[in-house]
Amino acid sequence: MHLVTLLISAVSAVSLATQAEQPAKADPNRLTTVRITTAVMAGGTSLPAGTYELRLTGQSPGPAGDKQRTVREWVEFVANGKVVTREIAVILYDDQLPSEGASSQKVTNGTRVEMLKGGEFLRISVKRENVRYLIYLPPKAD
Repeated sequence: MHLVTLLISAVSAVSLATQAEQPAKADPNRLTTVRITTAVMAGGTSLPAGTYELRLTGQSPGPAGDKQRTVREWVEFVANGKVVTREIAVILYDDQLPSEGASSQKVTNGTRVEMLKGGEFLRISVKRENVRYLIYLPPKAD
């Protein structure tokens, strides 16, 4: 009986050690982390300045079968592990870029948060592989 208990303990210890050695898998829905320096409106609510994790939801803002389904998706803004709000991201694929305008240019991988000319919108641009996500947030009115 003592030998069986010893064997089970050894197998458990090896199993725990193996799990500890394996790196945590990256969350494929995690898009990026952004720092917003001014209060904006997102999802119809005020979003204060701060640092937020952006997560893809896989949900489109239109009804099922909507032609826009492949070009827009809800993105969650997460702070301290809790969803604060969500907003629509426009999705641009490198092989389907428009022929004219600022969105027609391919960009490098990474994240940019910038106030657009005239201060009408804060744009969050996230490029991952051949997909670019654009989120437009108006500044909060004082």
